[in-house]
Amino acid sequence: MGKFADFFKKWARSSSIWPVRYCVACCSTEMAAAMASRFDMERYGVMPVWGPRQADFLMIGGIVTKKAATRIKTIYEQMPEPKYVLALGACTSGGGPYYDSYNAVQDVSEIVPIDVYVPGCPPRPEAILRGIEMIQEMIKKGIRADAPLQVDEKTKLKEVLKSYER
Repeated sequence: MGKFADFFKKWARSSSIWPVRYCVACCSTEMAAAMASRFDMERYGVMPVWGPRQADFLMIGGIVTKKAATRIKTIYEQMPEPKYVLALGACTSGGGPYYDSYNAVQDVSEIVPIDVYVPGCPPRPEAILRGIEMIQEMIKKGIRADAPLQVDEKTKLKEVLKSYER
């Protein structure tokens, strides 16, 4: 494939990504806010789908129980390559307020490989959009994260907020 064709393929894939979502609790409300008219996730080319067979990346938010871990693994395995994973909130990276629960998975990266972590409890819609931007940058460059990346809210949040000023 030529250089231009490769560039165009990566640009098209990064500009039209289809996530499948697995969200529970407070992260799902923040994700709904990120999809609503104020933040408008579709402006980034993100169109949520309901089936994993058409999805480019998986968005995991909220507490993941041991029973749900098998379902998340199944969803991830059904997704076509290349596939990316975005983990939202404190619950996915360390258990959050449920860190000492017998039934909570402490780190979702034990189940599926995570490309980008979005910190917060729950993360703000701006941070979720920055995480999506990081996924798009990874798709454009054609890379997968060797180690999970983390959205740096303090430095990048100001840039994202400027884009929403009226």
